[in-house]
Amino acid sequence: MDAERQSLDNSLMLQRLAINLGYSVFVALAWVGLWHLNGFLFKAAEVSPLASLVFLPAILRPMAVLIFGVSGAVGLILGAAITQPLISTLSLPIVLITLSNGLVAWVVLLVLRQIPAYRSELTYDMSGLTLRTIILFAGLTALASSLTTSLIVFLSPDLSSTSGLPLYILAGDAIGAFLMLYLLSIFSPFVSKHFR
Repeated sequence: MDAERQSLDNSLMLQRLAINLGYSVFVALAWVGLWHLNGFLFKAAEVSPLASLVFLPAILRPMAVLIFGVSGAVGLILGAAITQPLISTLSLPIVLITLSNGLVAWVVLLVLRQIPAYRSELTYDMSGLTLRTIILFAGLTALASSLTTSLIVFLSPDLSSTSGLPLYILAGDAIGAFLMLYLLSIFSPFVSKHFR
């Protein structure tokens, strides 16, 4: 009986691992697609290789971790790992920027979920998500992401810094994140029904 139960547990664990891997790959592919779309549509808004006044992939940071949790954060890291080498040579600062791409949004979500006023809204089904929470979550994610990236760039002798880089990154992240999270709140019943 114990061997049969252990086999069932292992089977369920492998099935869940495959599902989470699928979520991560989906988010990574969405990141890469939005990154290329951003380059096509908003090339003129690019301030430096690391900053754009409109940055569509930033849309995915809060959305991916809200819908897919850790799998979304892993997908963001994978997506950035694919696109970062296209704009910079591989170095420790680029690896840190890549890792922060998923971890920052996940940490912001974890912190907001500790606040009782937002805990019920920041659930996987997003049923109680309000515009106030969307603005707060997207804004904090954009702020944390831009500050983290700017700090890494500032401390790195390898990367050239553009004057005003934190402000440019913040603007691009905020615009993209606000737009998509607002659209997500409109379509949240569909999204939660088919992706969770």
